[in-house]
Amino acid sequence: MKFNEMKKIIFPVLIGIISLSSCSKNFLNQTPTSSITVGSFYKSQQDIQQAVTGVYASLRDWPVDIYWYLSEIRSSNYYVTADGAQRDWYDYSNFSDNSSDQTLYTAWQSLYQLINRANTVLQNIDNISITPATLRTQYKAEARFLRAYAYFQLVRLWGNVPLVTKVISPTEGIQIGQSAPAEVYKFITSEMNAIQDSLPAVYTGSDVGRATKWAVKGVLAKVYLTMVGNPINQADKEDSAQVLLKQIIDNEGSTADLTFTPNYANLFGYKNDNLHNIFEVQYVSGGLGEGSTYPSQNYPPGLNTSLVSVSSLLFNSSVQVSNDLIQAYNPNDLRFNVTIDTSWLNNYSPATISNIPFYKKFVDFGLTTLTSYNDWPENFPLLRYADVLLMYAETINDLSGGPTATATAILNRIRTRAGLPPIAPASKSDFALALENEYRLEFADEGQYWFYLLRTNRAIPVMNAWFAATGQNKTIDAHNLLYPIPQTQIDIYPGLYTQNNGY
Repeated sequence: MKFNEMKKIIFPVLIGIISLSSCSKNFLNQTPTSSITVGSFYKSQQDIQQAVTGVYASLRDWPVDIYWYLSEIRSSNYYVTADGAQRDWYDYSNFSDNSSDQTLYTAWQSLYQLINRANTVLQNIDNISITPATLRTQYKAEARFLRAYAYFQLVRLWGNVPLVTKVISPTEGIQIGQSAPAEVYKFITSEMNAIQDSLPAVYTGSDVGRATKWAVKGVLAKVYLTMVGNPINQADKEDSAQVLLKQIIDNEGSTADLTFTPNYANLFGYKNDNLHNIFEVQYVSGGLGEGSTYPSQNYPPGLNTSLVSVSSLLFNSSVQVSNDLIQAYNPNDLRFNVTIDTSWLNNYSPATISNIPFYKKFVDFGLTTLTSYNDWPENFPLLRYADVLLMYAETINDLSGGPTATATAILNRIRTRAGLPPIAPASKSDFALALENEYRLEFADEGQYWFYLLRTNRAIPVMNAWFAATGQNKTIDAHNLLYPIPQTQIDIYPGLYTQNNGY
């Protein structure tokens, strides 16, 4: 379904039509409607339900645009050859970012689309009768959480970004410049703190998949940990993160998503959607335009001949899982065979063995009847319980001046599930490096590693060491930690935005 705004917003990041996609998995199952204006749309409780669904639908672009292009490829988990220059992949991997890259604009636009949808919900929701009254509180909290989450993505990708917290007029739009990261983070934390206990701890039936109070607390904890590092450097935020993380861990086992799943493989696959992870991007196949593109980024043509037409549209052999990541796995690490394939039968005639390594974590080999590259049904995890555990161990190590028995036990809990023996790093720095390694292996192909390096101030040394070890004649510095503001935004109103340093 779609609805158009009565007054088109010409604010440079919010130009265009608000589109509310109908969906057919769990709470996203809504009846499509024709194109209508905001003025005629917000009349009933069902309208609000559909509008909130539209905010969630904006998350569907995040796995590819943010977590793959702008995070996973950015890190040493991928090696992109010059052949990848035909797309933006090479620019991101090589740190030769161009402000005119299409993906930068697409990600920016997608994030502000979500913000615009959330602002529109919040502007109209109090004008409608909603029963029971607790649903109004829930819908508001969901919109505010997702809006704040979008700003978290924006501020850690671009730094100084426009902060828009209401539906704006064209005149207001041309007057809103960029806000400093400190102001954006203040808004994010204020919003999430205000609503963290306004959402249910668990959903049932068709509502499964919505953001819970645990999702808000977990994401807010990650926001706080990010504020500990550059450019905010507020060390006291680590205490705030620890409090939230302990609240989640103290409730382990109370819901399925707060359960430590003993089999790593069971965290993935469409049959496990909404069973084990705290917050996921929702997808469904069936030719409805609501499927995922993410697996197709990694699925090699010829691996399954019935899916050649699907995978060949996106997979590119110039984008490969790096040997550095492959070698980082212990030979006994059970996560490796869930995550990566290094040798496979290419079923093109004549059949050959291919040695191009690829991520397979989100490729369901049992699906052989897909008709489109963007119709995979598998959800994408934004927050897993293992992330909560490792963040908690991180706070203990930092705040205690070194690892405690509790922190070490958490680290080894993750390792034991992976089939690895326990370790006992003695110093604060050794434990931090052990955490970094586990974070990389546990969340490979989930786009979390680059953001982890950013918030721990490790991105520059780690990447420069990798460049040197692999003979890549380059280094990065502080300006590479942010992407350039999309040139389209700079050009719309000259002087309104300032480009990030170095671009």
